[in-house]
Amino acid sequence: MGRHTWLGNQLVQKGGPYFFMTLPPYTKPHASASDRVQHLRAKGLSILRPNVAARKIEMIGYERLRIYFLSRRDHTLAGKPFLPGTSYNDILKIYECDAKLRAACFSAVGQFEILLRNRISEELSARYGSHPYFDPTAFKTKELHLEALQKLSSVYNLSKDKRAKHYKENYSNPPLPAIWTLKEFLTFGATSRLLKALDGPVVKAVALDFGVPTDQLLENWVEALVDLRNVCAHHDRLFNRAFQKQPQRHQQAGVPAAGVPSNKMRALILCLDHMMTARGGPVHLDTTVRSILNKYPEVRLAEVGF
Repeated sequence: MGRHTWLGNQLVQKGGPYFFMTLPPYTKPHASASDRVQHLRAKGLSILRPNVAARKIEMIGYERLRIYFLSRRDHTLAGKPFLPGTSYNDILKIYECDAKLRAACFSAVGQFEILLRNRISEELSARYGSHPYFDPTAFKTKELHLEALQKLSSVYNLSKDKRAKHYKENYSNPPLPAIWTLKEFLTFGATSRLLKALDGPVVKAVALDFGVPTDQLLENWVEALVDLRNVCAHHDRLFNRAFQKQPQRHQQAGVPAAGVPSNKMRALILCLDHMMTARGGPVHLDTTVRSILNKYPEVRLAEVGF
């Protein structure tokens, strides 16, 4: 929004003078699933069984399907009609394909997450002992050390895991369990933040085990994969998504491959495959995704970066 902010339903300039831009109120009425079907047919979508189509909308939700509908409309024409020949079944097939892509990516990223947490734990305990988070030399700066310690403490204190309960009931010092136990309570996002806080040599050692030449590149790839994981975990769409967190190119390995858009799903998949193969746990996600896409010609390959 830059130098502007919202005041009620008006957009104003920060720091004055104020320029009021009154926006129209939202006036769209309730629309039933049958109403939605009529609207889609009026826009040119082929729907052979409107009652079945309405039930699908009730089950899935119109807003969830809306992005798929929009992808097959001609935005250059007045009224944005559907592209000629587009059917309701085409949209459902795209939606079905997206669900399978999410499941495949979620599983593969989960395997990587476990390997990464284990490798970080191994490197830290080998260098700094069972409780490396109390050693400031394990972190880039004092500020990052404090932030990491606060986050780890919060994760531990909020954990309902039996291992956390066991430590609380049996030990008083140190106030946190050993790294090989505590890492089991970390989310992927928390693991990514811990990685960025750790001292460069620690992260570089982890990076090399995953076939990544620098600590900065590993941090970048992991952050991008956290974004992918979150999309999958929250049942959001991978189809035609432009990712904000984009992996930088590993020039030596040629990953992501030249010509693959860095903001598309395939760029992230190629990075994941590279690291999993280097670590000895290949998942061949690129092959799996290609196999899924081959079964759904309704999806354009470019829409997912292929």
